[in-house]
Amino acid sequence: MPFDTSKLKDVTSTVRDVLLLGLFILLLTWPKFINDRLATAGFTKGSIAGFEWETQLKSSTEQTKAAGETVQKANENYSDLVARLNDLEHKVTDPAIKSEVKSLGQAAERSRLEIETADNTLKRSLATQQQIVASIAPSSVADTGWIFAGRLTEDKTAWDPADPPTVSPSPLSFSPGTRLTVHDDVYLRADAPTNAHTVGQILGVARAGDQLEVLAQDPSHFRRGGWFVWLKVRRL
Repeated sequence: MPFDTSKLKDVTSTVRDVLLLGLFILLLTWPKFINDRLATAGFTKGSIAGFEWETQLKSSTEQTKAAGETVQKANENYSDLVARLNDLEHKVTDPAIKSEVKSLGQAAERSRLEIETADNTLKRSLATQQQIVASIAPSSVADTGWIFAGRLTEDKTAWDPADPPTVSPSPLSFSPGTRLTVHDDVYLRADAPTNAHTVGQILGVARAGDQLEVLAQDPSHFRRGGWFVWLKVRRL
């Protein structure tokens, strides 16, 4: 009896499709477990029925977080530089020096705005990576952390327009259990000492539209006046 290669191909194709379908169902049912097993076996990237996973995404996400921390620090440094140059401009009396200081201040402000734009781009990129990771391994995405809610005036009677609230509602004091809506993308950070929340490790991003619950509040005094309001929150 001649060997029927066409039937063998059909059987092989059917078995392959069944195996792929089974793996796809397992990925949907236990994504983290299956993804971990694939990674352990050396499969770092694959595609099944259009569904892709990529172990390198975690590394990419960590790199984005590190870049965000670097850009945030640069933004703080430039903000300090702009403030110092503005103060100096009001103190000097020589017209030529005053003009030069003003020019330097304007250049520093332009650089600060460019850094701020880059920071916003990084937040959007990290939020997108975070969304993809959450669809594969939800437990690997932080659901609690500290966010910067804005800056109060020195007497704590109003929000400073230079650092308006990033959430709403925005009372002058937040009670645990208060539910908030993010209206300006903001980093979610790990625990850090009072007056040092900006050095807390970036865990992720709370995106505009996200719902949060307040767990704690920590006002930190700003060296140039006013109070930074930091909130420990949980995603809803």
